[in-house]
Amino acid sequence: MKVKDIKKAITYIQDYRYNAALNKEAMVVLANLEHSKGKLPQNIKEQCDNYAKNTLGDIKYAPWLYVYSLMRGEFKHGWIPDNYYGKIVLPKSNGISGTPAQIKNISGSLLKSDLFPDLVSYSSGIYSASASNDVLKPEQVKDFLFKDHDTVIYKLNSSFQGKGIHFFNKDEFCLDKVAKIGSGIFQRLIVQHQIFNELFPKPGATMRLTTALTPEGNVDVRGAYLRLGIGTDEFVKSSTNIRVGIDLNSGALFNNGYTSDWFEIDQHPTTKKIFKGVVIPNFKQACEDVIALHKNYPFVQSIGWDVIINEHGGVEIMEWNAVHNGIKFTEAIQGPMFADMPWTDKKFIAA
Repeated sequence: MKVKDIKKAITYIQDYRYNAALNKEAMVVLANLEHSKGKLPQNIKEQCDNYAKNTLGDIKYAPWLYVYSLMRGEFKHGWIPDNYYGKIVLPKSNGISGTPAQIKNISGSLLKSDLFPDLVSYSSGIYSASASNDVLKPEQVKDFLFKDHDTVIYKLNSSFQGKGIHFFNKDEFCLDKVAKIGSGIFQRLIVQHQIFNELFPKPGATMRLTTALTPEGNVDVRGAYLRLGIGTDEFVKSSTNIRVGIDLNSGALFNNGYTSDWFEIDQHPTTKKIFKGVVIPNFKQACEDVIALHKNYPFVQSIGWDVIINEHGGVEIMEWNAVHNGIKFTEAIQGPMFADMPWTDKKFIAA
């Protein structure tokens, strides 16, 4: 067998496994939704199938369309299934230019922003102050980090979904331990706005804002939702978080949110706080800030931003994702978010 044939076979297997895994997830979500919303009507299922085959090019893109349609009660032309987004859209719209988003200790410098709560970067044995990029001597690091903070958070590069996160206080801080963990960024802990404490008192409530850069050069926010911890969670985890949509015009929470299993709820299961009537403070400024940041990095078309509103109403950016910023939840509750983008055009697919 020729080398090119081997590579082609490997690619086929990888793609098959990728689509199989995401579609299995979609069918589990669909089954959960059907418990509360009833079966997906056959006529809507047929619309999803036709759109997947005739517009997107393969029936394998239908399962997430089933999920979106059941949540909204109808099929909408222009929806982007999660597996289509990951395998067709992102390699062409973001490509290798999305990779720097995984290197958390360069975000502030790369995007020319002081909205990141970064303190000290660690990479390949070198510590540097995030605000100035000045290299710190090993014996300076501890005093620098804990001069104004009792506890700091450390995030590994390429960490995601609440993984690769460590907390340090001054007494237990050890350079050897950091070296064993790997390269990343130290950040100060943010005191979240009181409105989030009312929903769930543990820190770490984050808004996920999704921005898009059009071929004409315009940037806007296409989707927004709030993520909250649950139970004994010390910070938001993808495996357990509660998600509630945010109205893009008013900043108000949707009346209903969803558990990590996609079961619909109208209040936080731990605090019993009702979502209806809650308005995110300074939401408009948060949108303006992430739009400006995306304009500072016009090399990718779609970015997911994790944003916090602090105790004073200020906007702070925890991190950004341009490699595989999940869109399936926002597509389901607010989409189609990208109907004006060329991502379903045959020319885009063939490029």
